[in-house]
Amino acid sequence: MGGELNNQQDKHIESVTLVLPAYNESAAIGKLVNRAAGVLGGLRPEWHIIVVDDGSADDTAAQVEAIAAREPRVRAVKHGVNKGLGTALVTGMMSAIETDPSAQHLVVFMDADLTHPPETIAEMIKAAEDGADLVIASRFQPGSEQHGVPPFRMLMSWGARHMFRQLLRLPGVHDYTCGFRGFRASLIEAGLERFGKHGLVTRKGFACTDELLVHLSMLGPKIQEVPFILRYDLKPSPSKMKLGATIMETLKVMMEHRRRLREAKKNDE
Repeated sequence: MGGELNNQQDKHIESVTLVLPAYNESAAIGKLVNRAAGVLGGLRPEWHIIVVDDGSADDTAAQVEAIAAREPRVRAVKHGVNKGLGTALVTGMMSAIETDPSAQHLVVFMDADLTHPPETIAEMIKAAEDGADLVIASRFQPGSEQHGVPPFRMLMSWGARHMFRQLLRLPGVHDYTCGFRGFRASLIEAGLERFGKHGLVTRKGFACTDELLVHLSMLGPKIQEVPFILRYDLKPSPSKMKLGATIMETLKVMMEHRRRLREAKKNDE
């Protein structure tokens, strides 16, 4: 849909930027950044880590700055107040593509609470070099595992997956709600050009990840999923998701973007 993305680009990945939106993640952030730096340092591309501290009241930013003092490829970008995950995603995108907006730059987003393993990034790079513009670390691919996820959250994930697939039917997508994703910087740049800085992601809460996926899918990218092991059992603090509000917000996103996807498809015909 849209046909706006040039898919005849060099598929080689020369650099990777890992973006970690974080809000009061002092129990996990230092361990995660050090682990991710070790993983990225063992891979071929150049790399950077950006932690977007979204107005944390703890020492999340201070921990990142301590690591950055000895590792210049790590840096913290701070919001003075908590602005929500959606704004943190946009801040991370803008910070990442400022350095390199090309197709050879892969921007990876993942949670900052130890539930997403940075080791999966190697498979995401491989998928991008095989031709993907957008790579999803999926809970619903052969080889995926989930550890420590409460039964009710498992049920919600299963229900959201089937509702999204029935309503949106994005090619190649099985996991619509996991925020562990890799995007070519050129795809983000194209999304910003089409929707604008304030239009690409308008939702502040957790449904922003769904909105971002749908908006970028309208540009005609090749999407590929890779399996990963979700380690909810390693999460050191309670979830910040307000479940009821997130469910309502997600339903609104689904219905709104079902309409927009249909309109885009008609325009392409």
